[in-house]
Order: sequence, then structure tokens, then C-alpha cells
Amino acid sequence: MALLALAAIGVPLAGAVLMIGPGRHSRRAAAAIVVVATAVTAGLCLLLAAHAGAAPPAGLTLIQLVPPMPIALRVDAMGALFALTVALLGVLATLHALVWLREDRRYWQYHAVLLLCMGLMLLVAFAANLITLLVGYELFSLAAFVLIVHQRSPKAFAAGFKYLAYILPASALTLIGTVLLVFHFGSIEFMPGGVLDRAIPPAAYVAWICLVLGFGVKAALFPLHGWVPDAHPAAPAPFSAVLSGVMVATGSFAMLRVLFELFGPAALGQMGVMPWLGTAAGVGVILAGVLALGEDDLKRRLAWSTISQMGYVLLAASLLDTQALAGALAHLANHAFIKGGLFFCAGAFIFSAGVHKVSELGGLAWRMPLTAVVLTVLSLALIGVPPLSGFVGKWMMGGAMAADGALLPLSVLLLGSLLAALYLWPVLAAIWSPAEDNAAVEPPARGGGDPPRLMCLALAGSALFSLLFGLAAVVTGYPLGLAVRAAAVLTGGATP
Repeated sequence: MALLALAAIGVPLAGAVLMIGPGRHSRRAAAAIVVVATAVTAGLCLLLAAHAGAAPPAGLTLIQLVPPMPIALRVDAMGALFALTVALLGVLATLHALVWLREDRRYWQYHAVLLLCMGLMLLVAFAANLITLLVGYELFSLAAFVLIVHQRSPKAFAAGFKYLAYILPASALTLIGTVLLVFHFGSIEFMPGGVLDRAIPPAAYVAWICLVLGFGVKAALFPLHGWVPDAHPAAPAPFSAVLSGVMVATGSFAMLRVLFELFGPAALGQMGVMPWLGTAAGVGVILAGVLALGEDDLKRRLAWSTISQMGYVLLAASLLDTQALAGALAHLANHAFIKGGLFFCAGAFIFSAGVHKVSELGGLAWRMPLTAVVLTVLSLALIGVPPLSGFVGKWMMGGAMAADGALLPLSVLLLGSLLAALYLWPVLAAIWSPAEDNAAVEPPARGGGDPPRLMCLALAGSALFSLLFGLAAVVTGYPLGLAVRAAAVLTGGATP
């Protein structure tokens, strides 16, 4: 399993190297490299997801830096779930990008950096310890800057440098937290139950603060979310889908690894710090949902939505409850395909109709029917309408909150879903409005039909995943099954 994980990491990294050579001089070669690399990676991750948790995870040490800091891999249910999400969304984003970049002379650079980011995110997914996780996390965070500024516009550079202004101090905080853990506890290896004992020194609180703040920047945790609404509109649409779907989620994934497999649920309960995390996440759910209501730019509205939806994950995790954590992990994966697909739709509107504002979408459903149907399905999924995938995680989280008597978090969950309906309804109302009611709209804003086939495949694929992961949630290897298994291990209810 660890060797398969190494292969899954290596394939996109090798593709990135090849993109600099043959991919740079031929669009056909570049397309072949990126399609094969993402497809093979997805196949390997599917295989890993199907067998994750069947046996205790075996580690694989790649490089021994200095004891106790090896670069090492490990495959468990949580890592397999996140890796599968990264790989499958990467395939869809690649199909979308092949059309989006067809007139872009820097197509090879985009594909190379995206493959690099995929490989590094998979390294985060399969990291056996905090040092390995940080290597992948920090490198892909820096590489993402290249994709945010890919369009080389003043808007893109402003968003890119704002992104750096957030993540560089965050990197310093994660380093400080790591140093404190190493010198006070001697181990940074991820293990169920964590490495802290019952005697909690003051350094543990400082380390918790540093690591939560450091990873919270990428996780868009309130009030560390300021870079997100600017980065998404500035980036190319296919990368916006990846950025919102899995790159922001990487911050939440890393934070959950550290909280549950370094600190451990028992120590966190004794420290009494998780309500603070839950409060920040809950405020983010509501505040971001409210701010999304006032955004006319569709990609910016979806960016605020990402902040709100990711807040659910950390809000549920703060309860230290197995079912709530399972729902959070399932939502982390399901949200990736829902929000990725919504950004694909936004990209289709820009590509085919030249529009990017909600106020310009009037009647476009009659010219772009496939895009409109996918947008509708994914919007309902994000709200949490059954039997779509967005309902699964919210039901699990809400059920756990109700059973635990956590009425305030449950109220936040319900209010966040209501806000999602409110900020998505104007989008659906505009696009499905009768065509004759929009006769005054300028022709460029009325569109010329659905985008080319590859882009349509990306749209349809995201809707299909959102439907399958809702209708067949309990199938082995699907997000919910992996999430339940991972949560049981993380909270001490099962052995790895």
C-alpha cells in the first residue's frame, strides 16, 4: 500500500517534469501527458481507497533527515479519502483546462504546476508524520501562487501577493508549533490517540495556537480567510475549482491530522481549547454566507461560499464526536466535487458567454442547457437537498449535534444551509428566467451555447459524482464509508 502511495505521488510529479520538456513544445504532447498522469493517479488512488483500513497501515521511510524526522508515507482511511478526492477532481479539472487554455501560450506551465501541486497534495494525504506533511504542504502552497497569477493581470498579481502575505506568516507559525512539539514531546509521528500524555505543559497550548493559526490560513478559518475572495476570481476557472475544492480543504485536512493524531482527543478535551476553534468556524459559516449574498461576481460569491462550507468541517470536528467527525470528513470530500463543479460552471459562462456576474446570467439556460442543469444540481447539493451528496455530511454532522445536545452548533449548521439557499437562489432564478424577459441583454452576455465537449465532460462528471456519492453513500471506497472508518480511528473508537 505504501509503495502504491509512492507511485501515486510520483506519477504527477513525473508528469510535471515531462511537461517542461516535450509538453512545452507540443500542445498534443502536453495534453497526452496531463491526461495520462491524472488518469493513472486517479486509478492508483481508487485502488488505495478500496483497500484502505483493511489492515494496519504499514509505513515506508523515504529519507531519514535527523531522528526523529524521517520523510515517511502511510496509507490509512483518512489519507485515502483525501487522496481520492484530489485525484478525481484533478481529472475533471484537467478536462476543463484543456479547453480553457487552448489559446494560452503558457498552457504547459499551467499543466506542469498543477501536476506538481497534485503530487504534493498527495504527499500531504499519505504523510506518516508532521515533517512529511509540512514538506508537501509548504511546497504546494508556494507553487499555487504561480497558478493564482497565471493570467498575469494586475488583478491576478494583487490577489497573488495578498495570498503570499497570508501564507508566509502562516508557514512561520506552523514551523514554531512543530519545533515546540518536537522538543517537548519528542515525537511528530501521526498515531491514533496522539502523543501527548495527561500532563499538559504550557508549551502544548502555544503549539496548538501556532498550528491552528498556521493551518487555519489555508483552511480559510475566520478571521484568516481574507485571501480567498480575491484569489478565486483572479485565477483561471479550472484552477479555481481545484483551489476551492481541495487546496483550501488541505488546510482543514492538515489541521485534523495534527489535532487528532498528535494532540489526541483526550488531551484536547483536557486542554479545553476546541470550543474556541468551533466558535471561529461557526462565525465563519454565518459571516461568509451573509457576505456571499451581496456579491455580484459569481466566482467571488462562490469563494465566500467555500469559506462558509469549510467552516462546517472544523465546527463539527470541535465537538470531538465520532459521528460528527465522520460527517465532517465526508463533507470535506463531497464539497470538493460540488464546489469544483460550480466553478466549472462559472468558467463555462465566462468561456462561452463572456459573463462573470450574476446580474448578467439572465436567460442563459435556454442557450446553455447542460451548464444550467449542472449548476442547478450542484446548487441543490450544496444546500443539502437529498439525495445529493451535500446532504450526507450535513445529516451526519447535524445528527451528532442533536444527539449531543449541541444546539448552538446545530443552529449554525441549519442557518448556514439557509444562507446557501439564499445566495444560490438568485443565480438559479437569473439563469432560468424566460429568454424573452432578457431581450435587452447585450448579445455577448447572452451566450452562444454550451462549451466544447471536454469542458462539458468536466461539468457532467462533477454532477455525476455529487449524485453517486449521495445515492450510494455506503458503497465501499466511497467518501462516507472511508470517513466513518477514519473517524472511528481518529477518535479512538477503533484500531487502525
